[in-house]
Amino acid sequence: MSRGHFLPVGDVLVESSLAEVPFACDVERCGGACCTVPGAEGAPLVEGERSLLEEVLPVVMPFLSAEAQEVIRRQGAVLERSGRVFTRCVEEGPCVFVVWERGIARCALQRAYEMGLTRWCKPLSCQLFPLRLRQHGEQRFLVFDPFPECAPAYGNGRRLGVSVLEMVRQGLERAFGEEWYEKASRELSQRARR
Repeated sequence: MSRGHFLPVGDVLVESSLAEVPFACDVERCGGACCTVPGAEGAPLVEGERSLLEEVLPVVMPFLSAEAQEVIRRQGAVLERSGRVFTRCVEEGPCVFVVWERGIARCALQRAYEMGLTRWCKPLSCQLFPLRLRQHGEQRFLVFDPFPECAPAYGNGRRLGVSVLEMVRQGLERAFGEEWYEKASRELSQRARR
């Protein structure tokens, strides 16, 4: 698996190893660690997601813990820092939208979406995780950003025969379209077989 090489797919440079990295989330083993990474910033929001978040907030609030509701009432659901916008965290811990089920961090935004209460699932950065969309000048890059907490996902991906590219298919189609995903999958798979 070679890291650091990029393949152009449309106007995005894609890390060439994404079709080779076995990865399938195993929340029963990681506990939803991606939603609880310590730090002051939660999930990065892309343009337009702040207003979507504000729109669904009244629907989602009842799912949240009293502590998360209080943080949102006092400070708001988002944090702006250096021109970027993120979901807010509870005391530099879990994202305010975390709901706990038997010790596993789940997303209240996704829960409301799955129940048909909203039309917006969750931030794109969450749906793409552990891939990150980075920008340098005008150029966009799609990279794999491994977290040690995600270790169970590698074995699960190998067992299921799923790559990180396949696991985040819905997020990639949301970001770039179905045709883009098909092209990326085809070209990265061909490169992996060489």
